[in-house]
Amino acid sequence: MGKDPPHEPVTTTNIDEKRAQENLDTKPRYSLIRTRLKGREVLPLAIYFLIGAAVGIPLFVKALTTEPMPDPLTVTIFAVLGLISYHLPVIMPSDIHITPGSPIMMGALFAYGLPTGLITIVPSFFLHFFTWKHGLLNCLFNAGQFTLSLYAARAVGLLTGWTPGVLPKEIHLLPIILMISAFDIANIFLVAIARSINTKEPFQKVFVEMFYQERRSSFAFETFLSVVSMIITPYLGYTAGIIMLLGVMTLRLQNIFERELVTKTYEAQTDQLTGVYNLRYLEKWLENEFMNVAKNRKNCAFIFADVDGLKIINDTYGHQAGDQLLIHIAQIIKSTTRSKDCVTRYGGDEFVIPCPDTNTVQALSVANRILDSIKSTPFFYDGQEIGFGLSLGIATWPENGETAFDVIRAADKAMYLAKKHGGNQIRTAGDL
Repeated sequence: MGKDPPHEPVTTTNIDEKRAQENLDTKPRYSLIRTRLKGREVLPLAIYFLIGAAVGIPLFVKALTTEPMPDPLTVTIFAVLGLISYHLPVIMPSDIHITPGSPIMMGALFAYGLPTGLITIVPSFFLHFFTWKHGLLNCLFNAGQFTLSLYAARAVGLLTGWTPGVLPKEIHLLPIILMISAFDIANIFLVAIARSINTKEPFQKVFVEMFYQERRSSFAFETFLSVVSMIITPYLGYTAGIIMLLGVMTLRLQNIFERELVTKTYEAQTDQLTGVYNLRYLEKWLENEFMNVAKNRKNCAFIFADVDGLKIINDTYGHQAGDQLLIHIAQIIKSTTRSKDCVTRYGGDEFVIPCPDTNTVQALSVANRILDSIKSTPFFYDGQEIGFGLSLGIATWPENGETAFDVIRAADKAMYLAKKHGGNQIRTAGDL
């Protein structure tokens, strides 16, 4: 659900989760309620949590004690699957959090009835008080909230011809879709009230955000998982829950590996001091992106920039001052160039900026923006303003060289011409 970690559908313990994590060090190990509200403002939310728990938890107990359940092994396995799945969210590339808990819960409900569905999910929220240090009232409300939502799903299922605990001769998708929808609407409705109280935002706005905006990237996938689980669980029993758990956990591992690969790739191609691309990335860019530009016979300009006076700054103020200056300049260049321009630290105090599909006149416009920003953005170190400059040279392919390296050398020569004439200015290969 959106960016709300870590169980699906959304729960009240996820309200303002990031802020709660930021303040974790200042919170007690166990808290009565987790909320951004303070003082008397907490009272309405606490009352709402208590009402939800007071209504839902007795219904949970009633279902477990008065309605039929499958054999103890099946009940135990579904309970364990729920405890595991609601503690292992899958973080998708879009930062959406998905767990196999909801599909397993819906499969248990559809195949065995309300008590098995409840036993799959409710114990997890009691455990969250100890494992994730969620507020006690949050956890109790979550238990009541999900109980009421499952009651709603069951009611809709009964109205559409579903019979709990009876193996269907054929599966009809209509009851399945309607049961999933009823659960989602009831669940989000209950949590939207809590979030509205917590954030002081209008209920309608909060409900729309939770129902659509936060779920638009994951809704289809989550619904698909629940449908599949509800179809196969009546035939495979708890084995279906195990399959769902293993399938989603495989996806979890894949995403972890992909994130690690992205991180390692980023670190390998990024200059650790300035945060812009490094020479290794530039070489790869020339092999791939530049070849595409050349194949289409489009212009490609290269801006070669060199810091004026860095050695004097290092000798006078120390290398830490020089490093901070390089970071300062890199940020200026990055903020004033276009998204398609590739800002690269070429080495030492030099930067190379390939500008694809750009002629000399257009590159001059980019370079002038950089230089104007350099001149208008002073550099301070230890409270003292330190003067510096930036000399820039421009060369364009194919006008100033047959290969990319020829053009970079031409831009380098143009940069030295700018230095020769006093620095802090721009020259092109045409000036050579």
